Amino acid sequence: MSSSPLPAWADQLRTRYLAGEASLFLLHGNVRDLYAWTDDDGNTEWLDLRGFLQAFLNRTRDLVVYYNVSQGLLFGGPGQKRLFRSIVDAQRMLRGEERMSGLPVTATQVIPVVEALATDPTHSSAVVMDFFEMIAPNADPSFMVHEDKANLVSLQRWSTDPAFLATDNLIILVTEHLSDISRRIVASPQLAPIHLSFPEMSERTAFVQGQDLSKVKMEMSPELLAQVTAGLSLLQIRALLRSAAVSEKSLTFPMINTRKKAIIEQECHGLVEFVSPNHDFSHVGGMAGVKHDLLRVANAVKSGHINRVPMGMIFVGPMGTGKTFIAEAFASECGLTCLKLKNFRDRWVGSTEANLERVLDLVEALGYVLLIIDEADRSLSSGGGSDGGVSSRVIARLKEFMSDTSHRGRVVILMMTNRPDKLDVDLKRPGRFDMKIPFFFPESSTERQLILEALVRKNKVEMAENIDYAHVVAASEGYSGAELEGVLLASVNLAGEDDIDVVSQAHLDQAADDVIPSRDTRMLEFMEMLAVFESSSRSMLPERYKDVSTEEVQQRLDELRMLLGRRAM
Repeated sequence: MSSSPLPAWADQLRTRYLAGEASLFLLHGNVRDLYAWTDDDGNTEWLDLRGFLQAFLNRTRDLVVYYNVSQGLLFGGPGQKRLFRSIVDAQRMLRGEERMSGLPVTATQVIPVVEALATDPTHSSAVVMDFFEMIAPNADPSFMVHEDKANLVSLQRWSTDPAFLATDNLIILVTEHLSDISRRIVASPQLAPIHLSFPEMSERTAFVQGQDLSKVKMEMSPELLAQVTAGLSLLQIRALLRSAAVSEKSLTFPMINTRKKAIIEQECHGLVEFVSPNHDFSHVGGMAGVKHDLLRVANAVKSGHINRVPMGMIFVGPMGTGKTFIAEAFASECGLTCLKLKNFRDRWVGSTEANLERVLDLVEALGYVLLIIDEADRSLSSGGGSDGGVSSRVIARLKEFMSDTSHRGRVVILMMTNRPDKLDVDLKRPGRFDMKIPFFFPESSTERQLILEALVRKNKVEMAENIDYAHVVAASEGYSGAELEGVLLASVNLAGEDDIDVVSQAHLDQAADDVIPSRDTRMLEFMEMLAVFESSSRSMLPERYKDVSTEEVQQRLDELRMLLGRRAM
């Protein structure tokens, strides 16, 4: 095949084919992008996948055929349609069948024709079957019609028939997500999956430098533009440049960041949310130990000491203890791009796995990402019901991703949960989640006052001069950070009723006496004991728990489970 420089995935395909490893390949991932093709004269152009494969394969193939269920059969060059018919007709005549009356259209008609072509030893051909998920979807066979079942059996035979390896022919299947394809086919040992990743820095740089930038105003160099567009496909970068050329507006860093976030959130169909924290640890009251440990991680990220950066962290503790607020403050301190995983579960077969794969591909492409998974016990489990193995496959994929040590220092996954007991035990082990940080209600009156003062800054509440927090601090013993914020906001409402913008001492004291916190003491204690049990360091625990043995914690958890019954399940 081609001796010109090739994208990594194309070079892998060529190597594996020439080695005789496979003749049936499945391209997946970033398959709807542009790829650099350099011809014999050294000229480079950027082609879509069909155009690239056509140029790539035409050099060594007598015949290149492209198929999708919408357009039917298309051919890679002049005279190839006639050659295709002659090869297939010859095969049909050997079997005592009539010549083709016309080109096949449906997948049921095309599959046997492609099989005849691929097993013909007299010619070298290549067949590209695009949008393969429409031909062999990941569906329950019991809900398939007869034609779909027949197609699936034929495709399974392709991956095991030695006749395919005995000829100089190959078949390339194309899909965005492996999880969209029938697992019976994906699991075949004779099928060679090849992942197309998002463009690397070098590819983005070459692409930007190869564009006509004469009408594009930029406040940065092409190299810097390539750097800040990490996570975008070349098609999206081209659209960004064309939009700037038409609008005649200068490409600025804020504009690129805003546009990049919009593109990625749209591409991910609401699966992720970019988080731009407007607070850091200076806005966090108390929690000195937690802030100290997280600042150590943030400094390791910024200084490039990747061996000091955990692969993942889990925040555990009762609701209202500030886990989300601290997570966003940490994102601000460490400088990582912060993404929050939203609801990626779907009711359709294979969709949940495909959604997770899309998010992980994005994280891989962006690099230097903090991925926040809130309420992890819910998002990573079926909620107590059977889900056909979806949860186990999701967790298995997440384990695989987190076991890749090349991510250390580049990708940090941060999970938050008040029920860590519902998470897979193997998922929580060191090497995947190296830090499990417990969160508790404020331990002292000093800490409660620090939290109140931080909440005043966070909510930009205007307080009267010489406010004394003594009464509210005394009245709020055992309150969570969220409940303290509830008191503060109640005082703001009381000030509003008096038609003033400044919270007085009377408003604050009245709110402290009036607000009734929601209490479920047994469940809160259960969550607190889970936080103690999961903590990865004794130094992170409050004084009252530092000398408590694991056996004592386990005993108390068992007692609370008995008291809570089904609620603790």
